Amino acid sequence: MKSTFFSKLVNNPFQDPVLYVRFRRDKDSAMFDCGDIRSLSMREIQKLSDIFITHMHVDHFIGFDNILRCLLNRAAPLHIYGPKGIIEAVGHKLMGYTWNLIKEYPLRIEVSEIRRDNILRAGFYATEGFSKIDAPATPFNKIIMVKSGLTVEAEVFDHGIEVLGFSLYEETQININKAMLLERGLSPGPWLNELKKAVRSAIKEAQFTIANKIYQLDELRSLTMITKGQKITYITDISPTEENIQKAVALAMNADTLYIEAFFLAQDIERAQRRNHLCTTHTGKIAQSANVRDVTITHISPKYIDMYDILSDEVKEARLLAGV
Repeated sequence: MKSTFFSKLVNNPFQDPVLYVRFRRDKDSAMFDCGDIRSLSMREIQKLSDIFITHMHVDHFIGFDNILRCLLNRAAPLHIYGPKGIIEAVGHKLMGYTWNLIKEYPLRIEVSEIRRDNILRAGFYATEGFSKIDAPATPFNKIIMVKSGLTVEAEVFDHGIEVLGFSLYEETQININKAMLLERGLSPGPWLNELKKAVRSAIKEAQFTIANKIYQLDELRSLTMITKGQKITYITDISPTEENIQKAVALAMNADTLYIEAFFLAQDIERAQRRNHLCTTHTGKIAQSANVRDVTITHISPKYIDMYDILSDEVKEARLLAGV
């Protein structure tokens, strides 16, 4: 059964960390961080509906200008989610340009700033010359986006500054066993969508009229096939503190794929602590403790440019040791 989204790293592990995610249902896309995105096509950028920024260091945010240029004439809004300071950062980016010729442009940028206790919100609209328009704040309860059966959860980490980590997951998938449907002589129709909704919502009293005959939910439940939804987690640039590690484990718990930094080798653990990054041993411990299926390491220091296999092996070894 197809997942409702698929993900890919835009750059190699020694370049800017950027994760691109395409949603199948809505035919749009999301991105986690927007550093160097020159390898993305215009078409891929124009599909972006949501961008999730961990923090505004240059290697995580410099691609914003390219995105802005590609989307200026698009009617669909762009949603940006980021840590403390993201509203000001987007505002400064926009104010770095002269906008006297854009009043007829439709682009709307909606920015959500995730704090530890609440989410600040602001809009920047081309029709208003991209001046900031504040919106009411809302409580922060980990969930920052829900749409079309997809949920994004955020966590606040320490990196010497506040940074965010994210998990994207889909609701349980419910599909119809077409062979069984034909075997029972039932015709496809809108009732199948209602059946899926009833199964998902556990509406026991649901009834369905098919070819003038009434069926109860329990009579049709066997037609459905239930599959656990996919989950991916994206974590980069966090200090190797015990609090951060515990938060990372909770955020990534049971993820299918964990995209995570392994910035330093194990032998450089003291430097990792000084620079507020994870080393391979931390990455392996998080992956094992969170029971993730696959680990994809990214954001590796360029000093190890010819040592990817060594870093990867250290993560695997640390994961094995953490499981002993």
